[in-house]
Amino acid sequence: MLTKKAPHLFCKPTKTNDEIVFSEFVDGINGTISFKSLNLKTELPVIHNWVNMDYTQQYWQMNGQFSQFYAMYQCMEFNPYSHSFTGFFNAKLVCQFDVYSVFADELKAHIGHEDHDCGFHLLMSPNKVPVHGLTTAIVKSFLNYYFSFPEAKRMYAEPDVNNKKSIELLEKCGFVKIKTVEMSYKRADVYLKHRPQTPSAP
Repeated sequence: MLTKKAPHLFCKPTKTNDEIVFSEFVDGINGTISFKSLNLKTELPVIHNWVNMDYTQQYWQMNGQFSQFYAMYQCMEFNPYSHSFTGFFNAKLVCQFDVYSVFADELKAHIGHEDHDCGFHLLMSPNKVPVHGLTTAIVKSFLNYYFSFPEAKRMYAEPDVNNKKSIELLEKCGFVKIKTVEMSYKRADVYLKHRPQTPSAP
């Protein structure tokens, strides 16, 4: 019996160096937001420090030895179904996005997914830039990047049901809750955002 193969992650950059893949100036926060692939040598130690702080351990569950953390993200770098991006505000590292193909993730068992559906996880720096609305702007800019690909029709997120800040953020960014599910490592609210419709020409 043939099993359908998961489609590769269409937004995975062909180069995994420090090349900026998306950048835009955001009027509301008076600054430039940009994204690129995670650099394992220079940025992963910083990210590892973030996930070992109290504010992340409850929901990320990725604290531990750096060697294990590095091995996981090294695998992701060559995994055709997932990718890690870092985000910047005015050239300052402020966040990390992990993006994955729903088809290759356990989430697919809980939703009516389509081939190119993706999901994401966001980690913000604890050293917050004092700019009101930055996190919302970061997510909206990343969605602009994601939906710039013709294959991108839907984006999912599955925050822990108790992660009220993430849930509030998703709703601010236009995500809609579709259901609550029991995943192997958490009870999650599944949120979905469709590609924005292009206004019709007059």
